[in-house]
Amino acid sequence: MRLCSLGNTGIELKWGARPARCMTDVDETEDVAHVAICSDCELECEHDVLRSVERGQGVDLLVRCHECSNVHTLELRPPRSIAVRFTLSEGEHSQRTDIQVDDDEIFSIGDCFDHEQGTWEVTRLEAAGGVSLTTADPSEIDMVWAMRADKVRVKLTFTEGEKSWSDTIICEPGEVFTCGASFTHEDERWRIRALHSGRGRKLTGKLPAGRVRRIFLHRPLTRAEQADREHRARGRWRGQEYPGREERMRDVRELNLREG
Repeated sequence: MRLCSLGNTGIELKWGARPARCMTDVDETEDVAHVAICSDCELECEHDVLRSVERGQGVDLLVRCHECSNVHTLELRPPRSIAVRFTLSEGEHSQRTDIQVDDDEIFSIGDCFDHEQGTWEVTRLEAAGGVSLTTADPSEIDMVWAMRADKVRVKLTFTEGEKSWSDTIICEPGEVFTCGASFTHEDERWRIRALHSGRGRKLTGKLPAGRVRRIFLHRPLTRAEQADREHRARGRWRGQEYPGREERMRDVRELNLREG
């Protein structure tokens, strides 16, 4: 819901049943144009302020519609603050907390909000009885589920020989990881062997951190190991290594002996 800033009071207030925006500050001594929903023609249009009366922390404005000249009162009041239950998830870690929100706030799946120096994205709205909602106001909500949006936890699996172990890193969702690329962790160099997106492993290509479930890493080959691998690859290409090679070479040696 949009809010308007009420000049001399320094507070943000709602325009009746629907929002409006203030064009200039409100002053009791001058007419000021506002945009609001007319109670008669129901158009969202400019209104002239005829009179302004403070009511507690809010104000009542007597206004005239530019379209139909209807004169009506707009009751502007600051929203009430109410507590809503949230479950905030960051990787495998979740915490429940109550957050104060305005009672006119509208929640929707995919909304982002700031809380405790972090940005969070609404992933689920739950009404009483566990019913899922796509859009709701605070009075309808039993629990809001949200995930950290500005940082993600990425799981790592390291393999060296026959040993494997796991760790996690925290990075921005847009950071990109590429299969085969060099990766430094705790001052040690590794090579990304595969990326797991939740739907399966990728041995080639790249993924942003927000879509990575796990990164598999191996020790990079030493120069000697790399040279040996290239030598073996050249040998296979030349036909020097193939299934049954040893048996074939034995037969050739026996044939040469008989003929010799």
